[in-house]
Amino acid sequence: MSVSEVKGFVWALLAALLWLCGCASSSRPVTGHSGVVTGLVLTAPVCPVERIGQECPPRPVSGAAVVALDGDAVRGSTLTDSTGAFHLRLPDGRYVIRASNVGGYASTATGPVVISDTPVHITLVVDSGIR
Repeated sequence: MSVSEVKGFVWALLAALLWLCGCASSSRPVTGHSGVVTGLVLTAPVCPVERIGQECPPRPVSGAAVVALDGDAVRGSTLTDSTGAFHLRLPDGRYVIRASNVGGYASTATGPVVISDTPVHITLVVDSGIR
């Protein structure tokens, strides 16, 4: 074997090893364990006048922006679906989930969560602006 053939073989071997290392590491999560937070974003009040015996439950907010905050840093974000539901996968840790109302009246609601092995569900109610 010539020197150039040996060098070619070594480069091919190194390339194969790097490729294998890359494949192995991509199958593992980079940030460690993660968990799920699901929830609903509702708005209330929704009736101009609430009367005894007449229900006026909060309504779902479609398209509300939902973010997971770690201090001031946004670690995840999504929009609610037509039922006001959202789903976020986050690394284990403590977060504040913040939902912002859509439309003319700007309102936010927040709630603390701890992400771990157990899925978390939270309901956030934003102010509709009705008085």
